[in-house]
Amino acid sequence: MKKTAVSLLALLAAGPLPLLAQDIALDEIVVSANLGETEASRTGATVEVVTTEDLRSTGDLRFSDVLRRLPGVSVNTRGGMGNQTGIAIRGASQNYVGVLVDGIDVTDPTATQVAFDFGQLTTSDVSRVEVLKGSQSALYGSGAVGGVVTITTLRPTEEGTHQSVSAEIGSHRTAALSYGITHLSDNSEAALTLSHVETDGFSNASESDGNTEADGYEMDRLSFHVARTLQNGVRIGLNGFTEKSESEYDPAYYLPSSFLGLRLTFDEILASEVRLGDGESYDERLDRSSTGLRAFAEFDTGPVSHSVSVTDFRTERTYFENEVGPDYLDYDIATGTYGTKIVRTENTYKGRRTGVNWQGGFDLAGGRMILGADWKNEDFDQRGDWDDLSADSSTTGVLGEFTRSLGDLDLALSLRHEDHSTFGGFDSGRFALAYRLDEATILRAQAGTGYRAPSNYELFSDFGSADLDPEQSRNVDLGIEHAFAEGTSLRATAFYLEVDELIDFNPNAMGCAAGRGCYSQVPGTSRRSGLELSGELALTDRLGLAAAYTYTDSATNAATTWASVPRHLVAVELTSDLTPTLHGRIGLTAAMDRPDDFGTPVENYSLVDATLTKGLGEGREAYLRVENLFDEEYELVPGYGTSGRAVFAGLRARF
Repeated sequence: MKKTAVSLLALLAAGPLPLLAQDIALDEIVVSANLGETEASRTGATVEVVTTEDLRSTGDLRFSDVLRRLPGVSVNTRGGMGNQTGIAIRGASQNYVGVLVDGIDVTDPTATQVAFDFGQLTTSDVSRVEVLKGSQSALYGSGAVGGVVTITTLRPTEEGTHQSVSAEIGSHRTAALSYGITHLSDNSEAALTLSHVETDGFSNASESDGNTEADGYEMDRLSFHVARTLQNGVRIGLNGFTEKSESEYDPAYYLPSSFLGLRLTFDEILASEVRLGDGESYDERLDRSSTGLRAFAEFDTGPVSHSVSVTDFRTERTYFENEVGPDYLDYDIATGTYGTKIVRTENTYKGRRTGVNWQGGFDLAGGRMILGADWKNEDFDQRGDWDDLSADSSTTGVLGEFTRSLGDLDLALSLRHEDHSTFGGFDSGRFALAYRLDEATILRAQAGTGYRAPSNYELFSDFGSADLDPEQSRNVDLGIEHAFAEGTSLRATAFYLEVDELIDFNPNAMGCAAGRGCYSQVPGTSRRSGLELSGELALTDRLGLAAAYTYTDSATNAATTWASVPRHLVAVELTSDLTPTLHGRIGLTAAMDRPDDFGTPVENYSLVDATLTKGLGEGREAYLRVENLFDEEYELVPGYGTSGRAVFAGLRARF
C-alpha cells in the first residue's frame, strides 16, 4: 500500500525506480519491522522491500538472484539450481537469519545449523519480499540475530477473479511454467499458484577442475491463501504450500587418481586441494519435500485487537549416494585418516515444527502496546547408513512492544523472554527510533540483543556436543537517509554486531563422537562491523541509476566461517524505459577481498546481467534475460560450479 505524500517516492516519480532503491520508499507500509504494520519512514530499523513490479523488471527465476542485488546481502551457492544456497545479511550467515513464508517459519530444523536453503525457492509464487536487518530476537526469537526475510506469496489486488500464466525456457535446457489465480470480493479473498521448473543444469563440481557432468534439478510447488471476514467482524484464513523436488549433486570427497590406495589425514587432504568431482559413479541424488500450513484468526474484544495463528511445517530430505567407483574418501575414526572404499548409502532427515502464536494490541499512553505469547516445538529425525538420531526441543516466549510517535520522532521498545526446553530462560530486547530532521532527511537508530540456541544436530550428532551453550549477541546500527533535489537520494548505515561463545564447525577440533571435525565454541567475542551505502539518481525522465556498497570487517579469535564473507560488496543497476512498451535494465554485482576458505584462496568476481521486457498489450509481455553476460569464470564456494553465460526467454500474461 502506498500513499500520496511528500516523500522520496514522489521525488522519484519522474523516472524509473530501480530495484536497489525500494528500501527508501518512505511512506510504504512494512510488516516486519515491528509487531504491527508500520510506515517505512517511522521505523528505526532498515528494511529492504522488493515488490511485484521489481520482480517483473528483473525476470529472475532463482529467488537468491533477487536477494544478491540488495544492499548488505551476499549469496553463496554450492552449484546450480536446487543445490544448497545460503545468504548473509551484513555478514551474518543464514543460521542467524529468520525466514518466514506467509507467516510460516521455514528454516530447516534438520539442517546442521537451523537455516533456510534458498536453493529450493523460485520467484514463481512470490509477490513481495521484506529484508529486515539487525538483531530481531526480541520480535522473532532465537536465531534472528542478523535479520529476517519475510516472503509473501501471490495475493489478490483487484476485485473479481483474475488469472496469470508465465513460461520460460533457456540455457542448460531450463524450462519453467507457473499458473496463478486470485479472487477478491467484499468479504473474502483467495489465491492459488502452481509452478514447475526443470533444468539439466551444469556440473555441481567446478568445471575449472575438469568436471563436465551436468547435475539436473526438477521441482513442483503449490501455494495458496484464503481468508474471509465473517458477519461478526472476525477474519479467518488459511495459507500454505507444498513442494517436492529432485536434484543431482557430486560426491563430497573426490579422490584424484594419483591418490588411489593412499590414506590421508585431513590436513593432507586440504594441502592437496582435494575437491568435489564428477567421479565415476552415477550422480548422487537428493529427494526433498516440504509442506507448510498456517491457520489464523483476527478479531476485536473491546479495545483489544487480537491475532491468533497455528502453524505446522514439515520437511524431509533423502540423500542417495551411489559410490560405485574406487575414487571416494571414507573416514576411519580409529586412525583419523581417509581412504577409499566402495559403498552405496541412503540417508533420510525428517523435521517438523509446530507453533502457536497470540498477539493483542491496544492504545496506551498516547502510543500502541502489543503483547504476545508463542510456543513452538521442533523435531529432528535422522535415519540411514551414516547415523540414526532423534531429538526435539521446544521454546515458549512472551513479548511486548510499545511504539509511540512524538511529532517527527518515532520510538519502539521491544522486550522478550524465551524459555528453551534445554537451556532455560533468555531475555532479549530492541530499541529503535526514527527522527525526521526535515521533509527530506531521516535519522534511524537501532540497538538490540539476541541469542541463538544450538541446533539439535550441533548438540546430538556425531559431530556435535551436548556441552554447547547458546550464543548471545549485541547489535547496534545508525543510519541517515536524505532526498536531494531532482530525484537523487542517499542512505548510509553503520552497523556493529558481536557474538559471545560463537558456535562453528572446526575441522581440527577433537572430542566429539566423530573423532575429528566437530562443532565447538570459539572462546571470547566475535565481532562484525561495517558501513552500508546506497543511493539512486534519476538521470533523465526515462533513465535511472541505483548503486549500493557494503563494507564488512570480521574479527574472531580463531579461523572460522565467521570471517568468510566478502569485505566489499558492490551492486549497480541501470534501468531505462527505452520506448513506451520496452523496458531495459543492466546490473553488476561484485564481491572483493574474500577471505580464504580454510586455506583455499577465494577469487574476487564481478557479474553482469541484463533484462529486456516488451509489453505486448492486453496484459501480455515478453522478456529476455542474460545472466553472466561476459561469461566470467568464478566460484562462490571453492570447488563448486557456477554457470557461464546463460540466456532465457519468457512470456507472461494476465487476464
